[in-house]
Amino acid sequence: MKGFDRPLKPEWVYEMIQRLEVGDKLSEHKEELDEVLKELTGKTGKRKVRTVIGRYFLKDLDKPRQRSVQDSLIFRLIKEQQLDEVKPVMLFNLLVKAPILQYFSEQLFNLYERQQEINAAFLRKKAYQRIGERDIARRSLRNFLSTLTDFGILQQQDRKIFIWNKRLIVNEENFINFLKLYSKFYLKSPQISLNDLPEYLLFYFDLPNVREIAQKYNNVHWDYTRRLQAAIVTLY
Repeated sequence: MKGFDRPLKPEWVYEMIQRLEVGDKLSEHKEELDEVLKELTGKTGKRKVRTVIGRYFLKDLDKPRQRSVQDSLIFRLIKEQQLDEVKPVMLFNLLVKAPILQYFSEQLFNLYERQQEINAAFLRKKAYQRIGERDIARRSLRNFLSTLTDFGILQQQDRKIFIWNKRLIVNEENFINFLKLYSKFYLKSPQISLNDLPEYLLFYFDLPNVREIAQKYNNVHWDYTRRLQAAIVTLY
């Protein structure tokens, strides 16, 4: 399981993408992108942040050696929207693309969704058992909790304790984009069962009424099929 190598601030992702265009060679923009990371002092730290942002926001997920910015839904959304509006989609994009973040999210949901305090030390022990490699588990969990803090979802109380702060509000347009990202990167299928949406990926967000959205945009973004025990959208 690939680790999550650095915490990401939404401001970093947003500002970098504002400075880039599709087709730009990333090697030609290192200095410009490092200006966004001026609060980081070391060259290695900046390089690793650029690598993580490149992996999840600038390149095709299955082609990490690409050297230029690729056209994608998430890139266009970040270019076109204001930071506060697109922030929920930025986080969801990470969740559907990174299996290790899906694992951590499932643990957070199962263990702490109904509690105020999150014990990072206990989560770390659980991660050791699942992932096996101590350094990857420790570092990736720390980076993910820091990322959730920078997105405003958590607040850090001390080295071991985090508390829930708020959910990110998702508007109709961005929920449509949630489904598109979920379909492509998580399900790898155009057909989505609304009854089976994974709560552990969505409990960070304040969502609109899912079935109302499905009905409203039927024959626009998808075909919506309702049966007695099923609600299915098939994306175009």
